[in-house]
Formats: sequence, structure tokens, C-alpha cells
Amino acid sequence: MPVDVGLLLHELGVQVTEGTSASSLLLRAPDGTPFEVEPATPTERLNAGQVRINASRRRSDNHYRLLHVGRSATAGVLERAEAGEFDILIAEPIQLIHSGGVYAAAPELSRTQPPRHKGRPAWTRWALQRYLLLTPTPSRQPVIADALGTTQQSISRSAQALQGLVIDRGEGLFAIDRARLLEHWRGEYPGPGGQEFGWYGLDTATEHVEAVVELAAQLEVDALVSGDVAADRIAPWKHPMRGRVYLSGPIDLADDGFVPAPLAEANLVVCIPRDPTLWTLVPPIANGAGSEDLPVADAAIVYWDLLMSGDQDSDEAAQQVSRFLTALAWVPGEQAGK
Repeated sequence: MPVDVGLLLHELGVQVTEGTSASSLLLRAPDGTPFEVEPATPTERLNAGQVRINASRRRSDNHYRLLHVGRSATAGVLERAEAGEFDILIAEPIQLIHSGGVYAAAPELSRTQPPRHKGRPAWTRWALQRYLLLTPTPSRQPVIADALGTTQQSISRSAQALQGLVIDRGEGLFAIDRARLLEHWRGEYPGPGGQEFGWYGLDTATEHVEAVVELAAQLEVDALVSGDVAADRIAPWKHPMRGRVYLSGPIDLADDGFVPAPLAEANLVVCIPRDPTLWTLVPPIANGAGSEDLPVADAAIVYWDLLMSGDQDSDEAAQQVSRFLTALAWVPGEQAGK
């Protein structure tokens, strides 16, 4: 099987864009370091002789470094690359060495499993919990019912099922302890569900979701951005590495610079969710952070997606979003929803 430069760089978490020439690539390492390289023709095993051949075939006036590519490399080549003599990219084991710096594949993180739920999904109860997490003041039941597109009776029944977590003292429903409510919701919410499709592209995660949102608008398909890119809008913490977009209907991205990819290898995931409340509980009520350029999913869904992704640093990013949610405290005496 031939060595795939793009796939290897993706496995290392390296962002790839076009370089200043037709033969070069502009890379951004996971630590944020940008550099430009010219990949040589991949070979099965990099040895000193192959390195000399690659160098002899290259134009001497190029200002960027030559990237030697192979399935594996000899110990001597590895030692010289780590000394900064030249750059290499190999598949066994996957690693990129640039200017003496070594970028290796992170250990595969296990994706957190969502809680199992038996019976009919309690979309309204779970949406009520998100609503109370996402609004800074108490809200009366008719207001919540209208926002969620359901009946006041349904909201009342859901609130009764949350005794000890939510309360109504006349001003409206509100969370007694936001952190406890968030933990309770996380423990029983099975996720938006639905069908997921993995795609791979060469642009940044933000550019990927922007392209999907633009195409969805052209096709009159609703879109909501979640995951890394949405978290970067709500509570910036990590550099977005993977795009996630919820869609109200299927769209084909094959003609827009993307290729289908397994979910574990995709740097863009689109999902047609089963949870209908994703579309009813959206900004400005959804997160309060605002995002004029992208339709961002509500902060609780973003928090859940980060926790479930299993991506590196996603747990820390989720904690930043949770701090945003739990900081939306209500001070008695503030005006309630009317």
C-alpha cells in the first residue's frame, strides 16, 4: 500500500494547506508551529542513499525544506533527522521530524460512551434541563413551552421529574444548583443521535464548517455548528482540530473538496440528529456568547459533544464550556421571563 502523505499528516494532527509553490505544502503542527515543506516522492524505506537522491533532484533555490517521505527509516536517518540535518515523515511508526523537532501520533483516546436509555426518549425533559442551564434568569412555564415548541403540561410534568434540581418559587423555573443540573443532564442524556457521516479535507476545521454552513444555506438545509469550532466561539481553549455540523437534511460534500472518511479518521463530521430540540433551543437563548458568523449549537450540546469526542484536549475544552454554563447564575430579585 503506497504511503499517503496527507493521511499521515492528518494522523499527527498537522493542518495542511497549499504552499507558495505548486510542489510545496504549508503545515501547522499541533503546537501551532507553521512551516513550509516540499514532499519528496515517497519510498518504502528511507536510508542515506535515498536521502542523497532526493536532495539531488531538488532545485537549490527553494527557500523551504525538503520533506523525505517513507514507510520506515533506518536508525541513521532517524538520528540525522533528530539532529536537524533534514526533515522526514514516516508511517512506521507515524512521526514527522522537522528541524530536529519530533511530532508523533498521540495515543488513541477512547471515545466516552453515552449513557444507555431504554424506552421512549425524553426529549422534552432533557431540553428543559438545557433551557434552565442556558438561561440566566427564572422562566415561566408558558415561556419555556413556547421556546421548546411543546405544551405547558409537558413542561410541568418534566419539571416534576426534576424535583431537587429545579424549583419554582413564583418567579419561574430555575436551577437550584447549575453544576448539579449539568451533571445530572450529562448522566442521562443519550446524545442527539441520528446518522453521522465522516469527511476529510485539507483546510482548517473552521474553514470546513464554514464551507458546510454556506452549502447548507444554498440548499435551504438548517445547520448548527458544534464541537471544537463552536467551543472556540463560546469559551476559547483549544485550537479547533475537527469540525462538527448538525444538519436538518443530507447534503453531498464530495464536489466541495471533501472525500468520505471513516468517523475515526474524519476531520469533519456531519450529523442529521434525532433530537428535535437542537433546532428549537438555539441562540440567542442558547448560549449568550453570540456568534454572528456561524449558527452555533447551544452550549450544553457543545459541552456534550466535546466530552464524547475522545479527541485530545477535548475534556479540558469541555470544562471551559461547563464553567461558562455554571457561571450563568441568577440573583434573586432579577426580572423573570414573562
